[in-house]
Amino acid sequence: MNLRGLALACAALVATGQLAHAQMTSSDARAEGEALGEGVRDATNGSILANGAEAGVPTYGGTSFPSLDYADDAVGLTTAGEAQRYQQDYRVVVDPYRKVVDPATIDLSAASAIEADPDTYLGPSGAPGGSTGSCNPLPLGGGGSTTYLESCNQGSQPFDEARTCKAPLVVQTQGTRYWEYQCSTGFIKYQTSGPYCDIIQPDLDAGSCRVIDRERIGETCLQWGGRDGRWCTEPGDPVYRETYSCPSQLSIPGGVERNSVRIVSEAVDEAQCQATIGTASCSLQSETCTAPNETRVINGLSVTRPCWEWSRTYQCQGLLPANDCAALEARPECSFSHDECLSYDTDGTTCNVYDRWFQCTTPDTGAPPPPAYVCAGDLYCIDGECTTVTREASTEFKDAMVAMNVMGELKDGFDPNQLKIFSGENLKCTKKVFGLSNCCSGKGVPLLTPWLCNSQDRDVDKKDDAGLCHYVGTYCSDKILGVCVTRKQSYCCYGSKLVRILNEQGKAQLGMQWGKPKEPDCEGFLIAQFQQLDLSRMDFREVYAEFVDAAKLPDEIEMSIQIQTKIENYYNTNGGT
Repeated sequence: MNLRGLALACAALVATGQLAHAQMTSSDARAEGEALGEGVRDATNGSILANGAEAGVPTYGGTSFPSLDYADDAVGLTTAGEAQRYQQDYRVVVDPYRKVVDPATIDLSAASAIEADPDTYLGPSGAPGGSTGSCNPLPLGGGGSTTYLESCNQGSQPFDEARTCKAPLVVQTQGTRYWEYQCSTGFIKYQTSGPYCDIIQPDLDAGSCRVIDRERIGETCLQWGGRDGRWCTEPGDPVYRETYSCPSQLSIPGGVERNSVRIVSEAVDEAQCQATIGTASCSLQSETCTAPNETRVINGLSVTRPCWEWSRTYQCQGLLPANDCAALEARPECSFSHDECLSYDTDGTTCNVYDRWFQCTTPDTGAPPPPAYVCAGDLYCIDGECTTVTREASTEFKDAMVAMNVMGELKDGFDPNQLKIFSGENLKCTKKVFGLSNCCSGKGVPLLTPWLCNSQDRDVDKKDDAGLCHYVGTYCSDKILGVCVTRKQSYCCYGSKLVRILNEQGKAQLGMQWGKPKEPDCEGFLIAQFQQLDLSRMDFREVYAEFVDAAKLPDEIEMSIQIQTKIENYYNTNGGT
C-alpha cells in the first residue's frame, strides 16, 4: 500500500469511529480494539482449522479433478496429450517465435542488494527468532546426541584348515638280554675258574649285577705235601664258582651275551593324529616318512625298519564356538537391543549364528543448537502510542518449512514411468561373520577396513552416516557347513532425510511393508497414496533444525520498532501533519 492509500484507509477508520472516540479515551479505545481482535481470533481459529473448512473458501472446487483419472491410466494420459497437440494453447507453447521475458529488462537491484547483505534486511543478529518482545520458542530438533544400531555375532564358526601330526611306529618286545660273567671266590691250583670275584664286587655293590648261580669247586690249600707238592695236606676255606647277570657289558673281559628277546607286536601309534583331528571332518592329503631305515635297540634287541615315523597332513572342516561381542558389550554408551538369527542347524529350529544388536548413543556435540522462536508481538500504533497484542505460540513456521521442503523434493522425486514419488534405492553392505572385514560399521562409526570394502559398501556407509537410509534387515549371503559366514545388511536409501522420514512414517500410516531384507520394497507412494497421508502426525524434529538453519527469520519486534521510528521521524519532519 502506498502512502496515499494508507492515508485513505486511516481516514475511513477515523470517520467510522468519530462517535466512539468522542465518548472514550484513547486507552479505552485501544483496550476495546484489542479485546475485539482477540475475540475474532479465538472465534475463527477453530473453524479455520476444522475438518471440511476448505469448503468455505470462495471458488473452492474440491479435490476431484478430471486429471486424477490419468493417475492410474498411463495410456489414456498419452492419448489425451497427443490430442492436445493440435490445440491453440499447445501451438503457442511450442512456437519458437512466441514472446518471452527478457531478464535483462527486469530491475533486480533490490534482490541483488538483499543477496549481498541479508543481515541488513533480516535483523542484526542474523539468527532465527527475536531477542526482544513476546517470543515463544518452537520445539527444537536435531543436535545433541543421536542413537544408532551396531551388531556383533555369537554362535558357531566354521573352519576349513590344514592340520599336521606325527604317527610313530611302536615295536614291543618280550624276553631278556644280559651279559654273563663267571668268577671264583678263591684260588685252586691246577684249575681255572676265571677272574677273582672281587673284580666284580663294585658292580655288585652298585646293584647292577646279580648272582644267578653258585657252585663249590674246591678249597683253598694251606699246606701242600708230596715230592712235587701236588697234594694238599692242610685244606682251607671252600672256593666257589659264581655266575653273574649284568644288564650291560662290563669293562672286564670274559662276558658272554645271553639274549632271549623277541618281537611280540608292532603298530603305528595314532594317538597324536586322533587328538589333532578331534571332532573335525578330515581327509588325508599327504603322508611323508620322517625317520627312514633306522636300527633301534628295544629291550636289548636290535630292530631295523624301513620307516619309524610318518608326518601326515589332513584337510579338516568343522565348527567352533565363537563370540566377538565382548568389545561392544564393554562400551558404556551401548545397550543390548535384540537378537536376529542368521542361520539354523539342519533341524531348522536351532540357531547356530546370531546377530546381536546393540543400541549405541553418539557423544553429545556440546552446546545446544540456537533456539528458534515465533515472535508474537504485533505492534499497533495509534496517535503515536504503540502497544503489542500477544498471540499464542504457534508451530505454523515448522509446518510451513516442512511443506515447502516437501514441495521442493517433489521436483526431483517424481518417477514419470511408475507415477510414484519419493522412491529410493536398495543398497547393501557386507560383513564377514566373526571376521575383521566389516563394511557395515553403523551410523557414526568409521570403516575400520575400507580397503576391503567395494564402492557400494562405502556408498552405503556414507549415506547411512548422512541419515539418508532406512535399515530393512540382515540376511545370510554365504554359508559353510550350514553355518553363515557372510551376511549382508539391506537398506532403502533416499535423496534426503526428509524423504526418508516421509517413507518411514508414511508407510507406517498406510500399513505398507518394507519387504524382505534380500528383496526389499524401496518404492515410494502413488499420488493417491500420498494424498492419504496426514503429515501433521509425523515427527520431523530430525530435520527441523536444518530447516531453521537454512532460513533467516526477521526479528518482528525490532522490525516493528524500526518502522515506528521512521513514522515518528516522518511526523517530526512534517510538523506532525
